[in-house]
Amino acid sequence: MKQVTHTRLALCAGLLSFSFSPTAADEAHMSIAAPEGHAPIIVMGDHMHAAGEYMLSVRQMTMSMRGNIRGRKNIADTAILDLANQHGSPPQLRVVPQHMDMKMTMLGAMYAPSDTVTLVLMAMQMENEMRLQAYNNMTLQPCAPFVSKSEGTGDTMLGALMRGGKTATGAWHYGLGLSVPTGSVRQTSRPAATPMGCNPAAMDERLPYPMQLGSGSYDLKPAITYNGDWGGWRVGAQAGGVLRLEDNDTGYRLGDRFELQGWAAKRLTAWASASARVDISHQGKINGKDKAITLPVSTAQPNFSGGTYANLSLGVNLIGQSGTLANHRLAVEWVTPIHQDANGVQMKRNETLMIGWQKAF
Repeated sequence: MKQVTHTRLALCAGLLSFSFSPTAADEAHMSIAAPEGHAPIIVMGDHMHAAGEYMLSVRQMTMSMRGNIRGRKNIADTAILDLANQHGSPPQLRVVPQHMDMKMTMLGAMYAPSDTVTLVLMAMQMENEMRLQAYNNMTLQPCAPFVSKSEGTGDTMLGALMRGGKTATGAWHYGLGLSVPTGSVRQTSRPAATPMGCNPAAMDERLPYPMQLGSGSYDLKPAITYNGDWGGWRVGAQAGGVLRLEDNDTGYRLGDRFELQGWAAKRLTAWASASARVDISHQGKINGKDKAITLPVSTAQPNFSGGTYANLSLGVNLIGQSGTLANHRLAVEWVTPIHQDANGVQMKRNETLMIGWQKAF
């Protein structure tokens, strides 16, 4: 992926070069986790801990979008310029997103006060960058492309995992989280080109919905997760959702989201495993609107939001075996879309890459 920097690749290579060799545990006889013991790194809340244990984690996700689709099909800029602008002036859309890069850094902590409950905390830092093409309102000639950016704290999640039951080959647990609206929904920028003669905007404008850093609302996140063994594979499945509990204070609420995913992992060596995962999700349209978001661009139209998406993912888990790296987990997962059905016109999703580190104590 173009957005994966040389620095990140060098970091991965450096970490991978450390001693992940399948040696015995250190002098303290620390119990070394199985490399396939955790779900792929993108899956949240996949496991619980024993009483008194805690875990720290850092994840970085990079996602790219290129071009636009209407429903399932690609749509050209010229066709988007024929679409009505819900905000009225100008009457048709005159700014078209070209590509967008999203980066999310997640800091997580888990603590188990008992064998039946594990508490979860996750904070996020967001970075969004979108390149857009404005067109002259009268002549439809392209203006100079310009870039919009937003950056800051995302929403914070507090939650708990609760032990469920067991089967002959596995177990399941429940999850319940609350997303707290610590991410801004008032991010602004000053467009360097507008449809009015391709001139720069006179003042800052409220950025469209995908460029905001949070939902602006308290959101409930229920889930149920299963982990088990099947024919020499470690398998799992999770069903979850995001339920918006209120409109935010700018006048809208994002659509509820539901997701189902399943994965399988195979041990390659004592210190490495490979995984495959499939997920499908559906999100509803934005309900209401922010009256300050009025740009003549598809991402500012509330009805152009939500849809049904499916992805295929491949991942690698590495577990340190001895010394200072014992039980440190380094994981990478690459995600590619296999189905996209957007509500209205939206940017087309490309690949996602997640790199993560975890350590239980």
